[in-house]
Amino acid sequence: MKIWTLEDEFDDLIGHVIKNRDQKKRDIRASIDEIREALLKKGDRALVDFGKKWDNWEREYPLVADEEELRDRAKRVDKKESDVLKGMIDNVTKYHRHQGIKKRVYRRKGLYVKEEFVPVEKALVYVPGGRATYPSSLIMGVVPARIAGVKKIYVTTPCINGEINPYVAEAALLMGINSIYRVGGAQAVYAFTYGTETIPKVDMIVGPGNAYVDEAKRDVFGLVGIDMLAGPSELIVFLTEETEAELVAWDLISQAEHDEMAVVGLFSNSKRHIEEIKKTMEDLITGSKRRDIIKKAIDENGFFVYYRDEKTAVDAINRIAPEHLELIGNEAAAEGILYPGIIYLGKYTPVAMGDYYIGTNHVLPTGGAGRFLGGLSVDKFMKRKVVVKIDKGFIERYGSNAEQLSRIEGLYAHGKSIKARGMR
Repeated sequence: MKIWTLEDEFDDLIGHVIKNRDQKKRDIRASIDEIREALLKKGDRALVDFGKKWDNWEREYPLVADEEELRDRAKRVDKKESDVLKGMIDNVTKYHRHQGIKKRVYRRKGLYVKEEFVPVEKALVYVPGGRATYPSSLIMGVVPARIAGVKKIYVTTPCINGEINPYVAEAALLMGINSIYRVGGAQAVYAFTYGTETIPKVDMIVGPGNAYVDEAKRDVFGLVGIDMLAGPSELIVFLTEETEAELVAWDLISQAEHDEMAVVGLFSNSKRHIEEIKKTMEDLITGSKRRDIIKKAIDENGFFVYYRDEKTAVDAINRIAPEHLELIGNEAAAEGILYPGIIYLGKYTPVAMGDYYIGTNHVLPTGGAGRFLGGLSVDKFMKRKVVVKIDKGFIERYGSNAEQLSRIEGLYAHGKSIKARGMR
């Protein structure tokens, strides 16, 4: 893997990262167009066909797993494992329960405006599956939706061999979710956007997924709301001082094991330390259970960066805006780092702890979307409701100005509407 020298190759590095992201989107665009068209034509039939094609269904399964099935699957989870899931639910609830946007009232003479926030009615929590199991993502989606007051929360997940994962089933039951849809991938996004014979149309779709899910969410935005583009995992480890090579190596590997399209990067001001970490990663990957996925992700999407000037490194990280950033060393540098989805400080704060047990949400913007979006939170499930009232005196004071603006814009009926209220 190439080691970039930041001060000499700044623009080339940024271009490389952005080009790599864009290429993935182009590569899958045609595929998701075909999925959408099949869904619109065939509805449930298409979803069953996709299950047979991609999720190894040997027969047709109901698209909804009911409470009885969930309880049967959850029997495979022992008490200790269930307690761990309960602990995560508790931690995520404690962190999120005070989120949300407060209502406000704005008054001027003759003017009253009330702003408040109301939850969306129906939300889908997408839970990734297939190559790994993600009860954690289920918890990260359902907890803030519940706190926001969403009336109907639906859950969907890909089911290999048609089977609901026991840990996903147990986590769902612990949170009062009594059914799960057996649909994954881009087809799940389209199904809950347009609706089918079995699947309801929702108002909001949240949750991370692979690049196909991410691109489908981009496609349907406007027909439904989405939380963000939360595609393949991204991590940059930013070292301003040397630390244990094995610690950094495991952090990078831990994110690369998610997906072959995962992106991992390392910034260090020591070439020797970069080489040490690189060699340690090679040794550790050899014995990893998911080594093929890890190796492909690192070989195709990884980058190591040597920098001399810390400010230049901060500028590059802000341009890249990774999903996760680990900063080890000069923690004051975090003040200038504005756009990662989340920043973890110090060598005792790995992404993996944030994924599971800190309580902060691990559904985070990827692909540079952190430059304008934050992670999943209670307010993502809410929309602003505005109520306005003005009196006759307000129209008399400002109506002529508004009427003049209507003439400037050539929208004369607007002015007539105002004058009809008795404007002098």
